[in-house]
Amino acid sequence: MLKLNQTSYKSIIQQIEKTPCGTVYPLSIAEMNQYGDIYKERDSILLWHYCGFAFLYGACDDCFLETIYNMFLSADSSLSRRFILFSANQKVMTFFQNKQDIVLGKRYNFEYPLEKASSRSEISSDYQICQFNQKLFDSISGRITPRFSWRDTSEFLNHGMGYCVMYKEKTVSWAFSAAVSNDELDIGIETVSDHRHMGLGFAVAEKMIQYCFEQRKRPIWSCDANNTASQKIAEKLGFVKSSEYITIRR
Repeated sequence: MLKLNQTSYKSIIQQIEKTPCGTVYPLSIAEMNQYGDIYKERDSILLWHYCGFAFLYGACDDCFLETIYNMFLSADSSLSRRFILFSANQKVMTFFQNKQDIVLGKRYNFEYPLEKASSRSEISSDYQICQFNQKLFDSISGRITPRFSWRDTSEFLNHGMGYCVMYKEKTVSWAFSAAVSNDELDIGIETVSDHRHMGLGFAVAEKMIQYCFEQRKRPIWSCDANNTASQKIAEKLGFVKSSEYITIRR
């Protein structure tokens, strides 16, 4: 399996087809908006985003899948970052569910069917919303932050966007572009535990939806099937579940 040079990435764009897993993460790599690796073997392709999400295209025969298992998913593999394979292909799921030390999960994609963003949120005057800058990118810690998806500040500020909710000079909630293609933007959010259930995540997510429409991009939302809190926020914002697929991890 050959790891492609970045000069070849744009040649992969036309091979990225619409699937239940979505296209925003694979295209973010191929269009070189975000860092990722692309591997190819004959007519099979693996795209591995900086955040760890991986996608398959092409024939993906058993030989190709076996190579992926040995390189990224077996107990003997040694990775520089996490690897979570997304697929809605029954052949791929059957192949990996019979392998040792593999965990299968489920993930949902949501699309925003409205033609414009609606603004319904109000937050307490104790909180202020501001745009991400280099200082905020470097200082925020959490489970889902821009550092989760972006290699460095420069890449994020050049190709991404995000908003934060501040409370007494502390960042307590944020929403940002987790993946960006020319046509779509996947929104990631997080709120620190002491400030949840106050509508803060909803408010900054609304700001990101507004930003999407300003940039003429479709807002996208995705989450683990067990993350009911994220699903509820998505639906409250106006997103509608569009697809589901399997996650494959070590």
